[in-house]
Amino acid sequence: MDNAVYRDYTAMNTEFREGIYYLSEGDRDAALNAFARADICTVREDTYKNKYQSFHGLMLVYASQSKGIEMCRDAVSGECFDGDVFYNLARAELELNNRRLAIAALRRGLDVDDTHPDLIRLRQRLGIRRDVMFRFLSRDNPLNRLWGKITYSKIQQV
Repeated sequence: MDNAVYRDYTAMNTEFREGIYYLSEGDRDAALNAFARADICTVREDTYKNKYQSFHGLMLVYASQSKGIEMCRDAVSGECFDGDVFYNLARAELELNNRRLAIAALRRGLDVDDTHPDLIRLRQRLGIRRDVMFRFLSRDNPLNRLWGKITYSKIQQV
C-alpha cells in the first residue's frame, strides 16, 4: 500500500491525523479505528467529511468488509476538489479487482486535480495514457504530440 501523504493534514481532526500516523507505521487495525472515529464524529457539512469517509472505507476494504467500497463510492459522489478521495476509491476498487471502476475513479480524480501526485503515479503504474487534447486528430499528430509534451513537462514541475 502506498503510504505517501499528498496534502498537509494539520487542518484535519486529531483522530484522522492519528489514522495517518498508524497507516504510515503499517498498523491497519489502529488506522481503521482512528479513521472510523474521525468519520463517525464528523458532521456531514464538515469540509473534510468525504476525506474521512474515504479513508475509513478504504481501511474497511482492506479488512475485507463489504461496506467499505460503498463508503468510498459515497464519498466521491459529492466531492469536487479533493483528489485523495478519488485516489482512495481507485485503490479500493483495485483491491477488489475492479480495474475498470478503478480507472474510472482515477480519471474522475484527475479531472478534479490533475496535479495530484498519487493519482498520476497510479495512472502510470496501471499503464493508462492521458486523453489527447485534440480528439479529432490522431494521437500521433504533431499538434497532439506537442501539446502532450508541454502539459507533461508542466505536471512534472509541480
